[in-house]
Amino acid sequence: MPKVTFGKTGNSVELSSGSSLIDLEDTGESEVPFGCRSAACGTCLIDVESGINNLAPRTEEEQDLLHDLDMDGDKRRLACQCVIYGDITITPLN
Repeated sequence: MPKVTFGKTGNSVELSSGSSLIDLEDTGESEVPFGCRSAACGTCLIDVESGINNLAPRTEEEQDLLHDLDMDGDKRRLACQCVIYGDITITPLN
């Protein structure tokens, strides 16, 4: 099972391959705040410190919001839009 490691604390959570990072909420160990859950608010903005290739590509909605927020760097993602296929390390920005 892929592991999500939080860069600031080093804590980690395992999720099934193909899970959305929104599923972190169900573990009770999420360090990512989630708001709208639909790429409309930017609350769940993260930097992917490692494992960016282990996430599904950005959706058009995610890309549009990141651009509108002027946060469309290579390692910036909206956690609500990320589907995980391998180990990643993330740092929440909010």
